[in-house]
Amino acid sequence: METGLTRVEKYSALQRLELCVEMFDSPLARESEELEIDKAVLPALIKANKDLGFAQDEAKLSHLFDGIALEIKKNVPNIRLSEIPIAINKGVLGDYGDYFGLSVVSVIKFLKLHYASEKRAEIAKQVKTKEPERQIPTLEEQKAQAKIDLIAGFEKYKSSRTLPFSAVYLYRFASEHFGLIDYTNEVKFECYYEAMQSVLKAKEIDTDLNARHENKRVAQFLRKCIDDTPDKIECARKAAKAVKENDLQYLLRNESERIALKRYFDNIIEMETEIKDLLND
Repeated sequence: METGLTRVEKYSALQRLELCVEMFDSPLARESEELEIDKAVLPALIKANKDLGFAQDEAKLSHLFDGIALEIKKNVPNIRLSEIPIAINKGVLGDYGDYFGLSVVSVIKFLKLHYASEKRAEIAKQVKTKEPERQIPTLEEQKAQAKIDLIAGFEKYKSSRTLPFSAVYLYRFASEHFGLIDYTNEVKFECYYEAMQSVLKAKEIDTDLNARHENKRVAQFLRKCIDDTPDKIECARKAAKAVKENDLQYLLRNESERIALKRYFDNIIEMETEIKDLLND
């Protein structure tokens, strides 16, 4: 007897953030690109932020998003992507106990407790046979989607001067696959220096109690780098060599690439050029 959900029922269940057998059709975190994980986790975090009644502070949300996909792959590699919004929703509703604010630490806690839950184990038993894993999109498919996202991101930037949360992904396709951005090393280090300042500011104002010691340590490191070396390019070079922690390397690289994309968007706006024309060329 057929016990699965119809496509409409499956969609309805996932929209209500409920567990269902069909969620096991979605890819594993460990086998997914960080971008695909971001697509599952970022909307869930934005919804959680709203549900908690927090102000929509894009700078703070962007700081929260940095590195979250990598942390999920490291800490909960076997969770399915469609489970992530469910776990986050249950976490902020208090199903997994008390927590101190929405942070990387609390999100990973939600996912771990969800993964270990009895209800999930019961549903997993209903999966009789392993479905073939969903194929990762081909490079050409990824490039086609990236073109759409670049055009949409640029249109949003023109009116709001804010970058989408997918800025890093857009920068990498624009530079590596479409050949639109080809900055010199000096310009890249200028962007890295700006990223250091941006991360320093974020760490200094972050009020997350769970991360206060780490934030203080990172802020002290960045402040010392900036104060000790007045020249921006040389400061960025030294800092890039001095950073040892993977998390901070990832954070600074992502922020510098966001800044690089912003600089590129500003340039083509000044030249009164449309990015869709450049992509078509």
